[in-house]
Amino acid sequence: MKDVRKLTVALFVLVAAVALVACGGGDDSTTGTAGEESQAVRGKFAAVADAPAAASKVTGEAELERTNGGTTVSISVSGLEPKTPYIAHLHTGGCGQAEPGGPHFQFQKGGSEEPPNEIHLRFTSDAAGEGEATASSKREVPPGEAGSVVLHVDESHHEMTSYGAHESETVFVHEGVDHSKEGKGHEGEPQHAHSDKIACAELEGMAATEDDPQAAGDVPTIVVRDGEPVDGIAELEYSAGDEIRFRVTSDAAEEIHVHGYDLAKDVPAGGTVEFAFPADLEGIYEAELEQLGIQIAELRVNP
Repeated sequence: MKDVRKLTVALFVLVAAVALVACGGGDDSTTGTAGEESQAVRGKFAAVADAPAAASKVTGEAELERTNGGTTVSISVSGLEPKTPYIAHLHTGGCGQAEPGGPHFQFQKGGSEEPPNEIHLRFTSDAAGEGEATASSKREVPPGEAGSVVLHVDESHHEMTSYGAHESETVFVHEGVDHSKEGKGHEGEPQHAHSDKIACAELEGMAATEDDPQAAGDVPTIVVRDGEPVDGIAELEYSAGDEIRFRVTSDAAEEIHVHGYDLAKDVPAGGTVEFAFPADLEGIYEAELEQLGIQIAELRVNP
């Protein structure tokens, strides 16, 4: 009888061990969901040009992660005004542009100015002037279009007229929103007032580097989606003898052709191609998607 009991116990232990292995008790348990693919881009927050002096203390990080066709944007910021409402938006351009960030990213260009068509992150800083926020979408922001995340004081939830001031400073109009009027935005949604820009975190906006100091706002980037330039036909102006330099990012493979100069380059799907050549022909020339015959830029070379 004792031998039978010992055999029974041994079999039980063996079965339990096999069950643990089958349930994923090994190293693979930390690899995440099977088949899940993710790609993330990150950037550090810094005060934008002409920001109020208090914004110089702002630091932190923004991250955009693309996973299985969806997008998640997260920010962590410090150096803020204590217990103050803030809002951040995903923009298509880089922090070094004349208008930091350029336009808001929109899944449907010209559509609603509110989520889910745009990506907004709202939060209120704590007593130490720190804050975090996360926003997710079931749609993927196309590669190359997540230029930057730009931070503002959230005027729609705060009495301040400008960052660090209460009554004396001017309210800046952001993205064409008129603060003096009440009304509806696209698709009947309410408009929200936003203050002037405080800080910006570069993601895919071609940040400047030591090796390429021109790579920020000095180099225009034309984003092509669904066979059209996202921000319309880019108007690029140069003087004779300058260097003509611009980039094209496209969600589909195409040939970019610069007429007059007769230069052509192929851009892969989801990739970026750069043109750099001397402005030795005066006049007005077109850059187009050769296969579709769609103009994406007008190059004007002045004497």
